[in-house]
Amino acid sequence: MTSYVFNKMQSILAKYPYIVNLRDFIRDYYGGFIPLNSLLDIGDYIVHTRKRIEAYLKNLPYEPSRRDDIEVISFYLSLIVTKAADPWSFRKFIDAEAKRCRKYLLSESDNIVERIAKKLGIMIEYLGNESNRCGKAVILGTDLRNGRPIIECYQYRITIPQYIKLTEKLVSDPKWRLVNRYVCDGYVYLVKNDVTRIIEEGVKNYLNNLISDEEVRSTLSNEKIKELVNYVLNIVKDIRGFTSKEIRERNEALKGIIREEFFPPCIRKLKDALMRGEHLSHHQRFALATFLLNIGADSDYILNLFKNSPDFNEKIARYQIEHLAGMRGSRKKYKVYSCEKMRSLGICISECGTKSPITYYWRELRKYLKNTKGEEKK
Repeated sequence: MTSYVFNKMQSILAKYPYIVNLRDFIRDYYGGFIPLNSLLDIGDYIVHTRKRIEAYLKNLPYEPSRRDDIEVISFYLSLIVTKAADPWSFRKFIDAEAKRCRKYLLSESDNIVERIAKKLGIMIEYLGNESNRCGKAVILGTDLRNGRPIIECYQYRITIPQYIKLTEKLVSDPKWRLVNRYVCDGYVYLVKNDVTRIIEEGVKNYLNNLISDEEVRSTLSNEKIKELVNYVLNIVKDIRGFTSKEIRERNEALKGIIREEFFPPCIRKLKDALMRGEHLSHHQRFALATFLLNIGADSDYILNLFKNSPDFNEKIARYQIEHLAGMRGSRKKYKVYSCEKMRSLGICISECGTKSPITYYWRELRKYLKNTKGEEKK
């Protein structure tokens, strides 16, 4: 896990640089707007960007600068560069920044926690005040040893829709399921430790959409940005052994090779249930069809499987399959559910050590093909 050097005297922007718009910050700091590309030769922006990226990607200690301009601009540069370089580096950077946010929030006052959350569009309400640090006191039961009531103090609350949205990736842990939370009048009540974890998820969502693809493309003409992108790619290659582009190209070459023995357990179970004529739910059908489409199976292959469904209608089934393939409707090809999503839907049946069913398939197929080639050479 990445470690951080904390300084209580650091400003809000040094700790949470994303709560300010980059253009607004540059305009206020320099007295007028200056394009980001024109700032790359000023101060230590490039140097600190490299330090920030390396620390986040390699899980090394990161010591923030004492200057707001360096922290804000190096953050935005890092976000742009990791997004341009490699999807894994972008996700890793965002994850590290979100964890950093939570570590800071845990030591902040409750009012600051509420303020930062609202800056990110998370409408969390602090329930305490100077005379009542408990917030909402709720009697959860009785201590059988002494007969005294068990009281929980909830310092925060959040609306049910926001809670469901922000905990979507956490509900594989029963603790985060709504049924296991104290809910009253449309609100979910939370303690500080849990609310900071929810904000961490909110930061990930926020940062993932903070920089547009157009903004990334507009900076890539700059030679210093290109150097930073290559710097990130070298780190990714050093850590993972390959870049996301290389793995995509390797997987693309395998598309169309359908070997059912290498399907992940969840997909095999769905396929076997279908072959027995069992009814699959909407999410189960979506998971199976998108998996097959993304490994290169054609529509007829998938249609023949779904003929075993008790409510099969060829015209409707073909349309739905072609819609998922991007051949109809919005022309958008749908991706496979992640393992995290499969778990939340109750479709996951095994811990495979991957993040997506399709990743499992490519891994097992590559292993088989590699071993086959090795045997042929003998």
